[in-house]
Amino acid sequence: MIGPTITAVLLTGALTISVPGRGGSRGASQIPVANLQAPAQKNPSRPAQKAGHKMGDWLQEHKDLPLDQQLKLLENDPKFKKLPADRQNALRERLKKFNSLTPQQREQALQRMEFLSKLSPQQRQQLRDANQQLQGLDPERRVAVHKAVRHLRQMPADQRKEVLASDRFKSTFSDQEQKLISQLAELNVPE
Repeated sequence: MIGPTITAVLLTGALTISVPGRGGSRGASQIPVANLQAPAQKNPSRPAQKAGHKMGDWLQEHKDLPLDQQLKLLENDPKFKKLPADRQNALRERLKKFNSLTPQQREQALQRMEFLSKLSPQQRQQLRDANQQLQGLDPERRVAVHKAVRHLRQMPADQRKEVLASDRFKSTFSDQEQKLISQLAELNVPE
């Protein structure tokens, strides 16, 4: 059953988070997050996922199947059949996009889905807003922000607060970047 799992993951549109490459590479690599955000809730007090279903469950369960079999399962799902044709097409395309990722990127996407399934609707909106702001930064500044977030995430909360209040931090980052770093460090977004 597809339920809210793949629908939540695939209906929301692409989200890309730029992260510095691993192993000391200098440039930022664009890693598609495979539409990890849950759709905006009409009623924010309702949980984003039904009990027992999390974002990514369907993909996790079917990730090792060939794309044609995944598409067939999707096509046979009763909830999928009830969707408007444009949403069905969007789901198909997003599933194809997910399958075009490298195995490492797919695993990262599934890990992010797991993380995002635990966020409240307000936290997901905060993450979407932060991502939009990140995309507006110069690539070099984006890398600097990501490095700072990664560094801060590894610290205990009290030490993180000290760093965020330090003169060095304030002289290194603009007001917008400081706010963004603080928000992302608090969310503890996995990379």
